[in-house]
Amino acid sequence: MQLVGYGDPPRFELREVPDPEPGPGEVVVALRTAALNRRDPWIWTSPGYCELPVTLGSDGAGTVVAIGEGVVSTRPGDEVVIFPTLGWPEGAEVPGPDFDILGAPTPGTFADRVLVPATSVAPRPSRLSWEESGALPLAGLTAWRALFTCGRVTEGSKVLVTGAGSGVSTFLVQLAAQAGAEVFVTTGNPAKAARSLEIGASAAFFYTEADWPEEVTHRAGPLDVVVDSFGDGSLAAGLALLRRGGVLVSFGDTGGASASIEIAEVYWQWRSIVGTSMGSPAEFRALLAHTESASWRPIVDSVFALDELAGAAERLSSTARFGKVVLTM
Repeated sequence: MQLVGYGDPPRFELREVPDPEPGPGEVVVALRTAALNRRDPWIWTSPGYCELPVTLGSDGAGTVVAIGEGVVSTRPGDEVVIFPTLGWPEGAEVPGPDFDILGAPTPGTFADRVLVPATSVAPRPSRLSWEESGALPLAGLTAWRALFTCGRVTEGSKVLVTGAGSGVSTFLVQLAAQAGAEVFVTTGNPAKAARSLEIGASAAFFYTEADWPEEVTHRAGPLDVVVDSFGDGSLAAGLALLRRGGVLVSFGDTGGASASIEIAEVYWQWRSIVGTSMGSPAEFRALLAHTESASWRPIVDSVFALDELAGAAERLSSTARFGKVVLTM
């Protein structure tokens, strides 16, 4: 399914394209599932981002069907998940100048087959379904790095996740709770508040109420970490909720691209603001190793066939969505 027209809603077409052929160091994966992310609507509402038609999709799980010269890390028949980060060298703290994400301009996973570097596939967690496997990589990796690399969350940490219900937020809640942290969420939806409590949150607060920051402080006290993806409307409030030396981790701006803060809330309280996006190869391996033995499962909101991508895109924007929107091939 290729994006053939920018807009909201976007225009997709089901197209026949040649099967990819792996070059040296590359593999071809026959996809079983893929998943949508907020990156996808960001692209289809950004005219001129790249030449059309293009195949979107960053998340995917499937079976290796072909390998290129020199590939020894995997073989045909292996069930894998795809590491969607491109241009992040092994061992680097941050990505290099060639950083990108699979799925535009590099052809992505909304297809029967996808060509990726052999270093971009890893064994699929055996306890997950195909739908859960396809939902895991991008959002799970983003959450893992935000919590444990940037936020240094450990057992007993007090963590606030803003905007409950998104794919990344559901991973944040479950990963933090599994680590022994006390997790709190903000939301504007009572149903999402209830679901968040079911998957590990200790309390939910409604950002539609003007005094929600005071309610957080009354219930939780000073926080160790705030993980924010909303930006304007929550970043400044979240910063002020931190203890001395606390960390605010920012990975998005769905509520507004700019925000004003009191500078003294940073330097006079020894707080940090850390930006992050995606994650490194080592962090992806750590997430997968954890997933094999964890008790939580990726939250799948809904499942669509590949040729129902337009409907999946509509569901991604729904305020009722809770978790990941998945495609099956």
